[in-house]
Amino acid sequence: MQEIHNPTFYEKIRANGLLLLAWLVLFGGFVLTGIFSYQVKVDTQLRERQRFDLYCREIQVKIETRLAKQKQMLLGGAAMFESSENVTRDEWQRYVKRLSLSRDLDGVQALGFSLWLKPEQLLAHEESVRKEGFSDYHVKPTGKRDVYTAIIYIEPFLDRNLRAFGYDMYSESVRHAAMNRSVDDDTVTLSGRVILLQETETDVQAGTIMYAPIFQKNKPLNTPQQRWDALFGWVYSPFRMTDLLRNIVLNALDVNDGNLQLRVYDGEEMTNEHLLYQSSSISSDKLPVFSSKRQMQSFGTTWTLYFEQFDSFEKKFGNRQLWIVASTGTFISLLLFFLLRSHFLLQKNATRIALELTKQVREKEAKLASTNADLLQFTTVSAHHLQEPARRLVSFVQRLRHELSYITVENENVATSLHFIEQSALRQRALVRDIQLYLAATEPRATVKPVLLTEILEKVLKYHAEAIHKTRASVDYETSLPAVLIDRPRLYDIFNILINNALTYQQPDCLPQIRIYCKQKGSRIFCYVEDNGIGISAPYRERVFGVFERLQVNDNQESTGVGLAIVKRIVESCNGSVKLLDTAGGGTTVMFDLPASF
Repeated sequence: MQEIHNPTFYEKIRANGLLLLAWLVLFGGFVLTGIFSYQVKVDTQLRERQRFDLYCREIQVKIETRLAKQKQMLLGGAAMFESSENVTRDEWQRYVKRLSLSRDLDGVQALGFSLWLKPEQLLAHEESVRKEGFSDYHVKPTGKRDVYTAIIYIEPFLDRNLRAFGYDMYSESVRHAAMNRSVDDDTVTLSGRVILLQETETDVQAGTIMYAPIFQKNKPLNTPQQRWDALFGWVYSPFRMTDLLRNIVLNALDVNDGNLQLRVYDGEEMTNEHLLYQSSSISSDKLPVFSSKRQMQSFGTTWTLYFEQFDSFEKKFGNRQLWIVASTGTFISLLLFFLLRSHFLLQKNATRIALELTKQVREKEAKLASTNADLLQFTTVSAHHLQEPARRLVSFVQRLRHELSYITVENENVATSLHFIEQSALRQRALVRDIQLYLAATEPRATVKPVLLTEILEKVLKYHAEAIHKTRASVDYETSLPAVLIDRPRLYDIFNILINNALTYQQPDCLPQIRIYCKQKGSRIFCYVEDNGIGISAPYRERVFGVFERLQVNDNQESTGVGLAIVKRIVESCNGSVKLLDTAGGGTTVMFDLPASF
């Protein structure tokens, strides 16, 4: 009888080590699931912050647009006075009524005219107005002053507005300061925070007043002193701030639900004494998710806009994304663990069976050989069957993607989460980068000032030096290109996109040739970027400026089809245009114009 074989220490360690490997796989799966879940959370928060900033910018632009519209109304009223020998009360009433019919006075308390009076003109003025049928008219407040003003026209001439009839706005310091600025600078101005005369004991709102000065005809107006000597009065508009901003703010998504709160302050100090407007009341013990402080310079005064977001824009959907990633990762980790554990336990049991068989007496060698052959076949079949769970795992992932397809249809953000597993990070970053550039293309990202085209072009060529060397491209440009008026980052983006396209879309068996030059026509600089690439036929030259439009699709390229759309938005935001022209000998010439720097 031969010696019985017992498991060695190494074999025991190896068997237990394989089981430990299954546990390590489970642990690693949980770690990766946690990382992916955290990334989903970070991405969701980033999207929320971007969406919050977009809302803040949208509301600020709407406020600026509304004030600009009111400025035009005041200038129209001022032009009416300056073009007429005498604007009567009836003519002013018809003018304001016409504005009201077009609904351009939403949020404005009134549109009026205040007359500039010297002390010696006061009594005659009061008597003149009384003769119009206002027997108890007088300039208020009473008392002796160096100069007077009097509100003589105010429309609508009823209800709250009657309180302002005859009021001397110049007698109050905040109004006084705004009226002075309008004459000194010959411009439309806004006052600081005031309480309007139209306010009653209920629903008191903070207010502000916009002034446009009116001067006597045929008088010099070149200096402040000349303008004061020629001053006739002011066209003005009082605003009740809540009435003015209510429609603007309530049109923004999520404000009605209390998710987004806006407070507007007069000046830079965020105190109750300077508070002009508050969109809603939020519990003091509720902390905001995001906040943003923006300062707006408007008509000689500064407004501070303070935004707070108290509830998540994507709270419900973000939790769903997190649940999908976490549950999917957990399921796959557990499935891999049990598959590996089963495989290693089967190997351990097979080893144990083989060891037990070796304990049989060897004058039975033939039977033992037969048993060993059976064992070998069993091990082979087992190994084959262990491949089946792996195949099912792949099938399950595909099925999971199919089962979750309704979520990707419901919202693009779920697709983004699933694509996080399926698509390459490089392409994803390129797509996000180009979309941000596209959204931000109309807004400067730095100070707008004179920028030398040569300086920016050389930086772009340095960045593409490796690609230029690899393709053996030649780049010809003038070393004394002029300066244009734009911010540096967006000018860099224009040349970066065009140079990259010229290097990417090249003719087969033809070395790329790129030529850059400029021409000045009046106040515009026309830039030309020529290449000898594949060219773009005339019917497609407008189409390629659309988002995600590529006439030649190659998965190996990082192009997202947004580049020319970005160039177009940047140039058009500078009041320019972009055109595609034929290059002599084949290829494409991109022509765009930017404002010249004088």
